[in-house]
Amino acid sequence: MKGAVFTNFQEMIEEQFGMECWETLLEKCNLPSGGIYTSSETYDDEEILSLVVALSEHSSIPVPDLVEAFGRYLYDGLAHSLPPSMMDFPDLWSLLEAVDSVIHVEVNKLYPDASTPSILVTEKRDNGVTLYYQSPRKLCLLAIGLIHKAAESFDTPITIKHTCCMNEGADHCSLVIERS
Repeated sequence: MKGAVFTNFQEMIEEQFGMECWETLLEKCNLPSGGIYTSSETYDDEEILSLVVALSEHSSIPVPDLVEAFGRYLYDGLAHSLPPSMMDFPDLWSLLEAVDSVIHVEVNKLYPDASTPSILVTEKRDNGVTLYYQSPRKLCLLAIGLIHKAAESFDTPITIKHTCCMNEGADHCSLVIERS
C-alpha cells in the first residue's frame, strides 16, 4: 500500500485521538517501517491492518467503523494529491465512473508499483448506480467511506446498499448507490 494512505491515517489518528495515541499504536504494533512513512513509498498492507486493529482495541470502536471513517477522512487527502484537472467532475456519478478509467490510470502512471482496486460502474439508473469493487485487500468499507465523503463534496445525499461482499466469500463487492 502506498505511503500516502499511511500518512493520512497517521494524520487522522493525531487529529482525532492525539499524538500520544499514535505513539502508543506504534509501540504496540512494532512495525517493520517503525511507523515512518513517505507518501510515494510502498509498505506492507499488514502494517495498516495492525494499526487499525490496535486503534480499535485502544478506542473500543469496531474495526469496520474505523475503516469506513478512515475512508471518509482519506477522500480529501487523495483528492488534494491529484492534479486539479483530475478532480474536475460535474457530479458524483461522473466521478464514480472515472475512478478506474481515469483516476486509477493516472495513479498507476505516477506510481507504477501501486496496486489499485477495480472499481467500475456496472449499472446506471436515474437515481444512482451499481458499483463493482474488487481488490485482494478486501477494503470495501474504505471505498464506502470514500464514496460517502465524495457524495458530501458534491452535496449529493446518498444511501449505499452492500448487496454482496468479498469479506463474506463473494469474488467482488456490489454497492448499490442511490440518491436519497
